Amino acid sequence: LEMVKPVYQHPIDAETLRATVDFLETLLKLMHPFMPFITEELWHELAERGERDYVCVAHWPKVMAPADSADTLAEMEKALAIVAGVRNVRNQKNLGPVKQLELAVKTDDQAAILTYASLVRKLANLSDLSFAQEAPASAVSFVLGGNEFFIPLDMQVDAAAERARVEKELEYAIGFRDSVNKKLGNEKFVANAKPDVLERERQKLADAEAKIAALEQALKAL
Repeated sequence: LEMVKPVYQHPIDAETLRATVDFLETLLKLMHPFMPFITEELWHELAERGERDYVCVAHWPKVMAPADSADTLAEMEKALAIVAGVRNVRNQKNLGPVKQLELAVKTDDQAAILTYASLVRKLANLSDLSFAQEAPASAVSFVLGGNEFFIPLDMQVDAAAERARVEKELEYAIGFRDSVNKKLGNEKFVANAKPDVLERERQKLADAEAKIAALEQALKAL
């Protein structure tokens, strides 16, 4: 709903509205066996219905799993993690949600960021999303994976407080990496774990290593 919400005082376009209603109707169909009365009520509130147009007799949704659904979900998770990072900075610096911010990204994979940049701009209320090789002056940063994100602020950044925050985050990342390393170093776990479980743990380790490297670089910059 946040993704399709139009700009303030601007109407939603017809195609987006139709797709949203279709999506909500599908949810109501799936929920109806468990919540029959409220879903029937919502079904009739959602759109104009004919005399016998009830959700209880509507066609059950067909299961369609696009081949790229896993990639789409992974991209969405990354986009929402960036939005959460920006919102955390807003909370830390007492910046209201209305104030537009700029976001600079230091990354080795700009193409990946660009795939969901427009969504991040909208949900995080950004005036600009750009790429940078170095940290901008007076910027607050956060790290996701191997990427560094910088939010330049008009106010003076407390370098000591920022260093303490990054050091705390680094300490946690190192502890997390060590715990994953310990698990992967357990021969019994490796012998009994399913291949997909092992792959997830190895990916966690790689992500933790990348985050540690980025945080250490951020400390040097401070």
